Amino acid sequence: MTIADIRKNAEHKMHQSIEAFKTNLTKVRTGRANPALLDTVHVEYYGSMLPLSQVANLSLLDARTLVSRPGKKAWVPRSKRPFASRIWA
Repeated sequence: MTIADIRKNAEHKMHQSIEAFKTNLTKVRTGRANPALLDTVHVEYYGSMLPLSQVANLSLLDARTLVSRPGKKAWVPRSKRPFASRIWA
């Protein structure tokens, strides 16, 4: 392995670290709601676990309230409807 290869590998790893740090910063609580806070939330959907953002539309109602609305009512099983249309405070 040459010095150029080592340098290229180190630059790649540093770039990955910076991107991961930027992603983590979006989840820092600042007193204002942010839909990115729910990126890691998964829900069961017909037997498989999916990110909440794929089965519901996440939006801000005001500066401190997140709203989760299902894309289509048919996507959400009857037992999950109260959860999917719930307002997150």
